Amino acid sequence: MPKTNELTAAMIGKILILNILFHVLSGIFTGVWISDLVAPTGEMTLLTWLETVMSAVAIAAGLSYGSYIALTHIPTLPQAKRNQVMGIFVAAYLAVAVMLGIASSSVLASASGEVAHMEATLTAQTEATQARQRAAASLINRSSVMNDCESSAANMSVQEVGAGVYSGEGGKVGQVATALTNISEGCANARAAIFASRAKLERLFFRIDRLLIDTRRVIDSDMERHEKLVAVRKNGENFTRLTREVNDALPVEAMQAVADAMRKDWLAAGLPPSAAAAITHNFDGMAEELTEGMDDIAALKEEPIPTMPVVSNMAYLALYPEATIAAIAIGACIELIPLGGILLGFVMVTHKGSGGGGGQPSPPAAPSPPRRVGRPRKA
Repeated sequence: MPKTNELTAAMIGKILILNILFHVLSGIFTGVWISDLVAPTGEMTLLTWLETVMSAVAIAAGLSYGSYIALTHIPTLPQAKRNQVMGIFVAAYLAVAVMLGIASSSVLASASGEVAHMEATLTAQTEATQARQRAAASLINRSSVMNDCESSAANMSVQEVGAGVYSGEGGKVGQVATALTNISEGCANARAAIFASRAKLERLFFRIDRLLIDTRRVIDSDMERHEKLVAVRKNGENFTRLTREVNDALPVEAMQAVADAMRKDWLAAGLPPSAAAAITHNFDGMAEELTEGMDDIAALKEEPIPTMPVVSNMAYLALYPEATIAAIAIGACIELIPLGGILLGFVMVTHKGSGGGGGQPSPPAAPSPPRRVGRPRKA
């Protein structure tokens, strides 16, 4: 039995040493996490170094000393009180382990999280650019409708002035002809706006494509992490500015104005129902073609422009779990393995105490009866 007790004490010492090593790792990772908090720009001063080192030492020493006290004192308590105190200790240690595990995971996941964050931003910017390119192409392709609208409205205005074919009885020839002329001029102005915006949009999209290519080059480069983040965020600001210019250059308002003019209430102008229906039928298809998908393009101009917001290392764990799942597992192991070692030590120390009589000295063995010695035989 003494040999078993000595072996158990040696194993408990090894468990304490293993706990100290893991608690030192916890202190180091938490120190890096704290350094990001006290020096977010990466420039460490003497004060920030002092805060980081003292925090790491305090965490490592506090956890190690707590483990030592728990392994050496809790097993000596009476059975009922021991279970209660052990439950409180395990719950408190588990709460601290979860917080430190998250902190350790955020430190480990910061590199992959930053890359995932930049990749997601670049993907969102590329998709936003492609959506606006499709919208611009859709608006430019409607220039042919503007040609038909201009010529048709001009011809109808000439016919109205010459013969009053639409106004008929009760209508005012001048008002109808003026309305048709305004539609023709509106279509011509909208077509001119499309051609003017097309040249500007081509220049803007060319600059945005160059910017996205540069962002991809920065992400794939071997730049220092902080410099890479700064470069990508700078490109993101330029992307936001250029995208706003693209939104302003999309000629949505001109299209909507022309379509509203085409859908004029011709009955209110005093036209007979047959003449009003004829004009409405002539422009209805054009207005429908102009406004098809216009609400989506207008909403595209109002939606937030994708940027690269500044987030903490811990936010990467929630934003990009696929990129940080390994870091979460490692951080959990760093904190849960010491807890498992402490519980194993509890079991070993408790078993040692029960094997030796509950930690109390064993009662002395009963003396054996004296051996009777007979008289020597006679020779």
